Amino acid sequence: MFSRARAGFTLVELMVVIAILGLLVSVLAFAVTRHFTKANADLDKVNMHKLFDALQQAGTNPSYTKRFNDKDNRDKSGREFFEFLFQAGVLDGNDLNSVVSLGGGDAPAERDSVGKDMKLDAGSCSFTAPKLGEFRQLLTGKERTVLFTFNSRNAHNYDSIGYGMLVAWSDGEVDYLTEDDAASKYQISAAEWADPTQLYGKKKPFEHTFE
Repeated sequence: MFSRARAGFTLVELMVVIAILGLLVSVLAFAVTRHFTKANADLDKVNMHKLFDALQQAGTNPSYTKRFNDKDNRDKSGREFFEFLFQAGVLDGNDLNSVVSLGGGDAPAERDSVGKDMKLDAGSCSFTAPKLGEFRQLLTGKERTVLFTFNSRNAHNYDSIGYGMLVAWSDGEVDYLTEDDAASKYQISAAEWADPTQLYGKKKPFEHTFE
């Protein structure tokens, strides 16, 4: 007698195949997501370099520094700092993308919507900034301090790849500060790292940068 050939998969075999396919899709999705996250982090770093270069030039220009120290401007920091730089012409409409972190939920302001006043809403700026009146002094001072970093909404955008916070230092270096380095070099606790509002404007090296 001849046995009949199998006509198809059993239910168990089908379930095993589906499970394997699901695992492969999950692995692929993780790899692709990680790749895009790293690409965004690297581009954020490039944008921060551009911002620092533009602001460094403005910080050595007497016509700008005079306006920085004006009584109506000198205490502006964080989002208002960047808003003023757009209004003063240090930054222009092409830089709206540069003040937003690609790894978070913020979105750049539309050039047509900001108007002549170049107003930035809370979701159109992802970075902290020093007080305008202190900016030049921080650039030229001997003490190394943070000028810009991610604000509290975006501070942990790149924790998933271990990058930490993007930091523009007063000496011109732009790099990611990790939690381990923050703890070992500046005695920043895990609770402070998890809630950067405890750091900005309060604790070294973030004492001169504000949301």
